[in-house]
Amino acid sequence: MTKTYTVPPPPPHNEGKTPAAWTLSLGVVIGITLAALGMVIGMPALLVVGIVVAALSVVAGVVMSVVGLGKKRPARSAATS
Repeated sequence: MTKTYTVPPPPPHNEGKTPAAWTLSLGVVIGITLAALGMVIGMPALLVVGIVVAALSVVAGVVMSVVGLGKKRPARSAATS
């Protein structure tokens, strides 16, 4: 008796190149760069601004993903939920 298996469909291939991913990545890089610069030159205000920019970019990226600008997730079936 031989069994046959079907191959599942491949996931969408976008390598994270979505507006949500770009916003999150660039925002974190800019924020951490500002925070590091604030630490190096001794400006606590710039340090705080950098941390706030990084935190807000994480929030913006998650919100954009939830709204639909992120990676498309496969539909969940009733059996898995």
